[in-house]
Amino acid sequence: MLTRNQILQEQEVLRLLDSCRNKDINCLKGSGYPAETDAHYLMKAKICKDLLNQGHRFVTEAKFANGLGRADIIDITDGLIYEVVCSEKEESLIKKKAKYPLDFEVVRVDK
Repeated sequence: MLTRNQILQEQEVLRLLDSCRNKDINCLKGSGYPAETDAHYLMKAKICKDLLNQGHRFVTEAKFANGLGRADIIDITDGLIYEVVCSEKEESLIKKKAKYPLDFEVVRVDK
């Protein structure tokens, strides 16, 4: 069970997201073919499973309220963004990070 402080912390993270598109907590969503490869989706699934096993809560394909960015996974328990990079180039990840609110640390996952 979440403590009051954990709930407040998660609400702070959720406030940065587009409220119309990010209602599914702990649900694995994909961005669809051809934008997302099988390897990319399966890596997201592994990360989500690991987060669940640690008792964390997350939002996948999370769109920010500013309308500029979408993160693969946001761990709303710790306020971390996980970006899976199977075929993306480093410059693509840098562009994504620039769109995200400064409140987040971005974790690059490639294997």
